[in-house]
Amino acid sequence: MIDPRHLIRTAAAGALIGFAPRLAFAQAATDRRFVFIIQRGAADGLGTLAPVGDPAFAAQRGVLAEDFAAATKLDTMFALHPNLKNVAQLYAAKEALFVHAVASPYRDRSHFDAQNVLETGGTSAYQLKDGWLNRLLAVLPDDERKAIAVAATIPMAMRGKVEVSSYAPSALPDASDDLLARVTLLYAEDPQLHAIWQQATATRALTGDLAANGGRNAAATGALAAKLLAPDNGARIAMIETGGWDTHAGQRGRLGAQLNGLDQMIASLKTGLGPLWSKTMVLVATEFGRTVKVNG
Repeated sequence: MIDPRHLIRTAAAGALIGFAPRLAFAQAATDRRFVFIIQRGAADGLGTLAPVGDPAFAAQRGVLAEDFAAATKLDTMFALHPNLKNVAQLYAAKEALFVHAVASPYRDRSHFDAQNVLETGGTSAYQLKDGWLNRLLAVLPDDERKAIAVAATIPMAMRGKVEVSSYAPSALPDASDDLLARVTLLYAEDPQLHAIWQQATATRALTGDLAANGGRNAAATGALAAKLLAPDNGARIAMIETGGWDTHAGQRGRLGAQLNGLDQMIASLKTGLGPLWSKTMVLVATEFGRTVKVNG
């Protein structure tokens, strides 16, 4: 059994966040829970957990460094984005850790390929046909192989031999990122539709589900996941999809809104789980990070 608090924390553009201290599955009855929150779009790790103790940080990050002027400092090097208030409290209670400089073997720039590597655990995109969460389910006892995806469809990480359910809060599923990319290509040469489509996709990015309604939608999603996990016969594993992390344009405001939503989601998840929170691990990860130099 690994205690994640012993993991080394270092600085880079990609970040992973874990909550609660321990997790153990080994073909034995368990009441532990595991939640994977994926940040689709490549979240800026340096905009989440900033190495303010590095003398080059402010100059390299420019206006994006201003949010950390009065942010909570975790130690002499790192400061947490001020919108992650609940997460800061979890860290103070030794219920959260941050792992910078973590990456998959993927080194190109396709979000779709990088997400496939993240979700399958392969060394390259589409090498594996099942997800690592589904393989994790396979080591649980038969009567505890219960998982739920809080998403319109089953994410790749949960696909495989073990049956998994999905629960979408909305009545109609959102269009997939792949479909949106294909429509973008279709409209690229159309003089009339191209501009309209660009405006529509920009608006969609600005009003992603985490940022929408001041983070209250995200909080409701966290509460929903807790409701599905909390019963004795509830799911042992859950995955929550979050989008809108591709914040190249207007990042300062957009990333802050996204992080506020994430913070509220985690807080509502903890509240909903109650005593079970101490037996739950929550992993937050994104497909790749960003360069130190501000881009876009």
